[in-house]
Amino acid sequence: MNKTVFVVAVLLIAVTAWLLSVLNSTPNKESDSIVISKSHTLKRYNFTLPDLQGKPQSFSQWNDKVVVLNFWATWCPPCRREIPDFVDVYRQYQERNLVIIGVGTDNPKKIADFVKQFNIPYPILTGERKAMQLSYQYGNHTGALPYTIVFDKKGIIRYRAGGLMSRQKLLALVKPLL
Repeated sequence: MNKTVFVVAVLLIAVTAWLLSVLNSTPNKESDSIVISKSHTLKRYNFTLPDLQGKPQSFSQWNDKVVVLNFWATWCPPCRREIPDFVDVYRQYQERNLVIIGVGTDNPKKIADFVKQFNIPYPILTGERKAMQLSYQYGNHTGALPYTIVFDKKGIIRYRAGGLMSRQKLLALVKPLL
């Protein structure tokens, strides 16, 4: 085997291992996430992204609700693991003014197939590159997926972080806000 090919293969394996460790990591320390106190005034801003039918949806339609904004992709293993818990929590608390909004960052056709397969009942928006730019504007400077933001009923950000979110953590974040 050629020495250059060997070096490239080793580098490719190392980068792949690192990427998989990042994608599969779960924040478990306070320093891994940003928790915003009740006195903080960082608020959500309005944006518009298309839904699965291509119809523009304004974020302002969910004013006065507790909103979980979750950026994800169909190819992302931690995203795939957390979505069933998001579905359960949404079904349990949607009548108490909780809305979970999934923002798919990859191909809209793949997103639509995934939503159908997993029977996701909450609103799904698409945006590919625009969605990732939006997550960046909300503090996702590393491009992590999944990336989740929790807003209270006044639109103030109470939590935002990249990485897998457990059902227990999601409930601990949203129940006090309902």
